[in-house]
Amino acid sequence: MPSEGQELGLVPFPKSIRLASETYPRSPAYALRPAFAPSKRFARALEGLDLVFHDGAGSAAAELILQLEPNLPHQEAYRLKIELNAIELVGSTETALFRGLTTLRQIHRSTNDSLPALEIEDTPDLPNRGYMLDVSRCKAPKLGTLFRLIDRLASLKYNQLQLYTEHTFAYRDHEVVWKNASPYTAEDIQTIESFCYDRYIELVPNQNSFGHMDRWLRHESYQSLAECPKGYEHPILGQRPWGGTLKPEQASIEFISSLYDELLPNFRSDQFNIGGDEPWELGQGASADACREQGKHRIYLNHLLALNEQVAARGKTMQFWGDIVTEEPELARELPDDCIGLIWGYEAGHPFDEQCSAFASAKRRFYAVPGTTAWNSIGGRLDNAFSNIEEAARQAIKRQAEGLLLTDWGDFGHHHAALISWPAIVLASAASWNLHSLNTLDFETAVTLSFLSKGSEPLIQSIRELGKLPNLFACQPHNRTLLNDLLFSDSAALVEQSEKTNCIELNRAREKLQEIRTAISRIEPSDEEASIAKAELALTADLLLKAAEKGLRQLGESIPNNLPWEELIERFQSLWLKRNRPGGLDESLSYFRKACE
Repeated sequence: MPSEGQELGLVPFPKSIRLASETYPRSPAYALRPAFAPSKRFARALEGLDLVFHDGAGSAAAELILQLEPNLPHQEAYRLKIELNAIELVGSTETALFRGLTTLRQIHRSTNDSLPALEIEDTPDLPNRGYMLDVSRCKAPKLGTLFRLIDRLASLKYNQLQLYTEHTFAYRDHEVVWKNASPYTAEDIQTIESFCYDRYIELVPNQNSFGHMDRWLRHESYQSLAECPKGYEHPILGQRPWGGTLKPEQASIEFISSLYDELLPNFRSDQFNIGGDEPWELGQGASADACREQGKHRIYLNHLLALNEQVAARGKTMQFWGDIVTEEPELARELPDDCIGLIWGYEAGHPFDEQCSAFASAKRRFYAVPGTTAWNSIGGRLDNAFSNIEEAARQAIKRQAEGLLLTDWGDFGHHHAALISWPAIVLASAASWNLHSLNTLDFETAVTLSFLSKGSEPLIQSIRELGKLPNLFACQPHNRTLLNDLLFSDSAALVEQSEKTNCIELNRAREKLQEIRTAISRIEPSDEEASIAKAELALTADLLLKAAEKGLRQLGESIPNNLPWEELIERFQSLWLKRNRPGGLDESLSYFRKACE
């Protein structure tokens, strides 16, 4: 049964909503009556809400009465009451009032000439609700693209954003590392940070500081800092030509410390994600003797604690990826009380219960971290994403985590369009604010209203259909899809990948994709944003069709090549440049070129 008020299209859905039978004519403007002195930040926030305010002089406009009530149960708790000619909003803080005004804006969005009489009482399940976007694996969005994203995150009541950084901040003395990446300058970051701040979103600084440093260590001037300067054997990718992990020594601490000095002054946030995940080659080079004597996990923890000292000295609380600590859960008890472990896992069935319990039992702070699982998929893995996000949120709430951080990675070229992640962004919003509301979430309406506009539901339906394509295959590779792997296979790899499927599965996928492609072609976009989304979806479907047809031809079927690589690459490049900076594009395109038949 739908919840009362579901027709209002509120995402995330409030904890409590009571609707009366009356409706009232909607005022074209509100006489703003704050019962407190609003800050400059709050005044700026009001300007971005698409609600019209004036001083009420000589007008019969309805009143919008704003009150602060610090005794409410959470710093984002609010009450909203709509009556004839008056709307009353009470919040524990200005942040809470902003969340309530966001709800009012959503009500306006879903109504025409009248407003329903109602009372809402609302508070989030989790205090921190974040989204992390990978801006280091090729795709660095333009500022305008980020601003649109931030506005949508604010409308979904997210309160944290991270831009995952390896080499895409323009450090003054390190141009050799970032010169081809279209990096964000200090001025860019300050602009993004202020845009977030005015929407009550905390931009949390992010700089990987231990593993995933290959963008630095491939250059000769940094190789002395590497655990394995001449390369190492990666457990998944095989032999790598240069190092990816900093050696756990004082020289690395001093180097990273110099980066912190330049990066951190651009942020108001008191948190800082230093990364620290997947130090693949730790113990294979400079630290080999120490790891043999003390164990790899002890050496890792000691270096992590040294990084934490640098973070704490700059007045920040360290966030770090928790994968190494969860391998030896007793190490959690040796962590400082104030650092925050990020417990990540991106497959349905990930053991969030066990891993969150280890941190909770040690009385250490943590977030649960699921993923959009859009990367390495082209069209997404929606069922996996939904299960992964729901379980992460459930365990975060159960174990009293500090928050949930939804990650959107760009591994191996960042080929998926941003819109493929929209459903997961909406779901994580709903799950982290009001987990119970997932039972009645109107998926297509929620995503449409959050990212596009009324009438764009067919675009969202196509996103959903594309995201369900992996279900057609028995082979479910980890953190990727079979069609993605077929698409990017060269002639040698294609033999191996095609053996994981058969003509029945591939023909079924091909037929479904042709249906989706036809449906997309019939969509009439309502505005420029929907027009770009349509083009991105059409390309997504065509890339997946290309993958299915590659597999069928490899298995002996006679399939005409109606999707030439040159045309697909040209479309991909054109759409990339509409939303993103050019840095990283050539690298992303190189994956297509290697796969050309």
